[in-house]
Amino acid sequence: MQCMFLSNTGRRPNFVIRCFLISLLLFRLTDTWAAEPLTVADSKRIYAVADHSDMLTSSVHADQIGKHWSAFRPFDYHQVRIDVDTNNVYWFRFTVRNQTDESLYLVVPTLGYATVLLYEWSNGRTFPIGKGGLQAVMAEKYLPASRDIMRLPLRPGQQKTYLLRMNRFDRKSLPASIYPQYALIRESHPTDVIEGLLFGILLAVVLYQLLIYAVTHERDYLLLGGYLFAFTLQLAIFSGHFYELFRDIPFWLNDRLFYAIPIMTALLSFAFAYYFLRIKTRTDPIIRYGFRLLFGFFLIFLIAAVFGFGRIAVLYQNTTPLAAAFMLYTGTRIYRTGYKPAFLFLIAYSVPIFAILYLSLYIYGILTYSWLNHTMLLMSSDAHAILFSIAIAYKIKTYKDETERLIVAQNIQLEQKVAERTRELAEDKIRIQEQSDQLKMVMKELHHRVKNNLSIVSGLLSLQSNQLTDEQAIRAFQEGQQRIEVMSLIHQQLYKTDQISTIDIRQYIRELTAGLIHAYGFGERSFDFQFHSDFDELNIDLAIPLGLILNELLTNAFKYAYRAVDKPVLIINLHKQAGLVLEVQDNGPGIDVSNWERSGGSFGKRLIKGLSQQTGGEFTIDNTNGTRFQLHIPESELALA
Repeated sequence: MQCMFLSNTGRRPNFVIRCFLISLLLFRLTDTWAAEPLTVADSKRIYAVADHSDMLTSSVHADQIGKHWSAFRPFDYHQVRIDVDTNNVYWFRFTVRNQTDESLYLVVPTLGYATVLLYEWSNGRTFPIGKGGLQAVMAEKYLPASRDIMRLPLRPGQQKTYLLRMNRFDRKSLPASIYPQYALIRESHPTDVIEGLLFGILLAVVLYQLLIYAVTHERDYLLLGGYLFAFTLQLAIFSGHFYELFRDIPFWLNDRLFYAIPIMTALLSFAFAYYFLRIKTRTDPIIRYGFRLLFGFFLIFLIAAVFGFGRIAVLYQNTTPLAAAFMLYTGTRIYRTGYKPAFLFLIAYSVPIFAILYLSLYIYGILTYSWLNHTMLLMSSDAHAILFSIAIAYKIKTYKDETERLIVAQNIQLEQKVAERTRELAEDKIRIQEQSDQLKMVMKELHHRVKNNLSIVSGLLSLQSNQLTDEQAIRAFQEGQQRIEVMSLIHQQLYKTDQISTIDIRQYIRELTAGLIHAYGFGERSFDFQFHSDFDELNIDLAIPLGLILNELLTNAFKYAYRAVDKPVLIINLHKQAGLVLEVQDNGPGIDVSNWERSGGSFGKRLIKGLSQQTGGEFTIDNTNGTRFQLHIPESELALA
């Protein structure tokens, strides 16, 4: 038993040694889980950090990271969580060996990371050597660039281990890369030039839209210009160029802009699509109410982003795919209704969607970071803007063509109506002309018969006067016969012409005066007859009373004024003076005005007064240089005649 005891006791040191060796082996095996060092040997090459890094998900402080050294595991993009807050903190450990003669730089794209902190691991301690991310101000960064650039204090031939602390990921990848100085300069210049060119194209399209709107006042141009401007601002934020221009923006404002600008872009996109696709005129309830619902959601997201409610604002990322699918559905439905501009809308809208689908492969870690991934969205945005500009131009051209076709169709329809109406008017004109000709014939026949009847009456009066012996009765019959001749003369003129209701007043007065001159035994050569008329024609309703008045005046003149006158003068004027003025003057001894103005008197006197009142006129008589008679008929009475 003792020997056995001694034997067991002697074996204890060997057991302890074995346990110690096994522990060392396990620790060595654990330590070999560390990724292989990243060896930088070519100054023209860019080296990705992801393939040579270990990762740890922990919010531990940098001073305590050494206690969790064995917890690091090889980088696995499946372990990265896409989030919007800063609660998920990731540590990345990688070792770099510099076998070039140049300085090395760690480059991380500025896109969605809240903080990027770079530490050097030396002698079991961490030393901060670089800072980046959206929370870092430009003064804290190594270079004010669109990317976070941090210099690695690594001399040629030296090897060091680094720790990269990052939070708030918007992709399942680690796009950090190691750049030798030459590679950084060579890669940065063409990248900046191309990005500047692509941004310049976007801004040029925005300016073009606004200028066209200023000229045409087409609302589509203004909405597209506003949408593309917000879209350009969104791309500038995502690419980091926004922070190159505005370096001192505080994090709280930067964080709100990061969410608010994309939501504002989406709202302006909805507004542009609403008017471009003429949603207001659509009867599809899915389209009409879908637009209102999505617009309301994004408006709530915008308010949340402005007031700093990040968890609500980030919901727009989950709603965006639904909104994109709805836009494609709307454009397709409207295109099927025959609205041709919707086809170009679908093409323009699909370009960034395909780009985002491609970039989602990078976001979820299937693709690694590359220059194509970096500029894919910007290039697709240029195509997106240009295609939308073409779509608006095509829409306006389509409207113009439709308007021209509508105008042509309306003109044809109007011409047909005008032709039909012209034909109807021509037929009416022919019918009216026929009726007018018939009326003229009837009126001619009527005037002829009236004239004949008046001639018969005049003849009867002449026969009757031949049987009378009383001189006064004979004169009365002769004066009545003259008055009938005055009226008969008017009907004779109407019968000879094509006129129905008007006569040539000049010819009528001349014939009337000539008849009376001959009737009272005067010769035209020995008689000074002066006549002037401002009127060519007068209505018979006015001509008959004027003729009767003139007959009475001339009869009195021939009977009394020219008995003791060697050279008789008769002046008759028709003037246009606020109506019509008939002036008759002889060169006789003059009438006794006081006797004329007395009431009563001869039939001729009463006839002149009655006919003057019938015409609505007023007359005056004076005996200056003979007898002068003036009758004034107002313009208002002429219009009624």
